[in-house]
Amino acid sequence: MDLWYYIHRHWRGEQSLFLCFWGNFVGLRLLIWFIPLQPTLLNLTLLNPLPLAISLGLMATDLLVFIWQTVGLIRCGEKHVANQGGMALVWGTYAAIIVAFFAVGTQWMALYQLTMQPAQTELFTTRMDRLHASRYTLTISDDGHTMHFNGTISLGSSKALQRSLNINPGVTELILRSNGGNIYEARGMAAMIMQRQLNTHTEQECSSACTIVFMAGLKRTLGQTGKLGFHGYRLETDTFIPNVDIAKEQEKDRQFFLARKISAPFLDRIYNETYSSIWYPDRIQLIDAGIIGPL
Repeated sequence: MDLWYYIHRHWRGEQSLFLCFWGNFVGLRLLIWFIPLQPTLLNLTLLNPLPLAISLGLMATDLLVFIWQTVGLIRCGEKHVANQGGMALVWGTYAAIIVAFFAVGTQWMALYQLTMQPAQTELFTTRMDRLHASRYTLTISDDGHTMHFNGTISLGSSKALQRSLNINPGVTELILRSNGGNIYEARGMAAMIMQRQLNTHTEQECSSACTIVFMAGLKRTLGQTGKLGFHGYRLETDTFIPNVDIAKEQEKDRQFFLARKISAPFLDRIYNETYSSIWYPDRIQLIDAGIIGPL
């Protein structure tokens, strides 16, 4: 009853201007502003947004409080002028009401934003790594001796292979199934295979850049239905890319193949193939060229 009487007296402007302004307006508004409601709601809505009904209910409650504060303060100011005639303090209260209005609007906007699903931000580089990684898989056999690479050789493939090999030091063979991809990543994968002296094998298809990885194997084998596909190099875009010389890149891999004891006539045949057509040598040709050993 006493609280209702207090609220009623402020609403009618029957309290002193000092109490109306510093107690009922400034003090209560600061209490609402700094009350730890918003951080608490933010922690609760990290995964789920705040229901709109709750947000509107809180804003409606604050609006009623603000109207009560403002009306009472204005009426109190009018009585102060009527009794004492000074306008300076009253003009100050009007300025405070304007400032509080914008502050209340800011608080309401923040409260409304809690009703929205928080944005899941992702760095561009992280997103690109995730997209590249989705183009291939690396799996380990139950005995831990065989690793399978299945998919496109994309940016990050060599690092992914290195991480998997570090975790699984018992791997002795890499089984490849790929239509190719990035030659620079393929070279990185080949370097790790040679360093760890892994064997390479394919049961299905290993073409284009995948053959660079295959050729790094200490022992290279081909399944009954396996095939290796070779072709000449070209850029996959018509746009000029500075510092990229296709002829030099092709020659670099040619020298790598020669170092792996592959016959020169076979390499001449590889790089005479156009990019659009892939040459699949038969098993006899692969054996004669030194790509794989006999069964």
